[in-house]
Amino acid sequence: MSTTDYFQLFDLPPAFELDVEALMSRYRDLQRQYHPDRVAAGPADVQRAAVEKAADINTGFAMLKDPVQRARHLLTLAGHPLNIESATVSDADFLMAQMELREQLEETEEPAQLEGLREEAQDWLDSLGREFAIDHREGEWAEAADTVRKMQFMSRFIEEVVAKEARLDDEDLEEDWD
Repeated sequence: MSTTDYFQLFDLPPAFELDVEALMSRYRDLQRQYHPDRVAAGPADVQRAAVEKAADINTGFAMLKDPVQRARHLLTLAGHPLNIESATVSDADFLMAQMELREQLEETEEPAQLEGLREEAQDWLDSLGREFAIDHREGEWAEAADTVRKMQFMSRFIEEVVAKEARLDDEDLEEDWD
């Protein structure tokens, strides 16, 4: 099974560091060029091809825009795909820090504290991204894969913080209605 090279699709260099403006500009250009409405009156096979191309463009944009997905894609393109089922982190210090962050998240009910946790996790994710970029450039595949696993942990943690922030906001709104 071949893997679509989304960097090639968007005419971008295959690197973790990404010019987001260039990605967005190229995405808009490709969307205009391959939008299914342009061939709506055409034959069914041409319409189907346009829908598939538009879907591929959307998938590629989402993948390249997200740092964790972009890193995973780079590993796959390099011939070192990350196996989700066996994706575990063996760094004990990192795992302990994750446990502490999760405990803080469970105990925190204050929006300012949640914002602080989110910012801390985002800083950590950014740092891991820089680490991945170095590992990728140097062809250190085992280290790069381990870094992506850590990035996934941090990304999920950020999602959990955002979800808790939303729950607290909803609860505040409900209290205001009472």
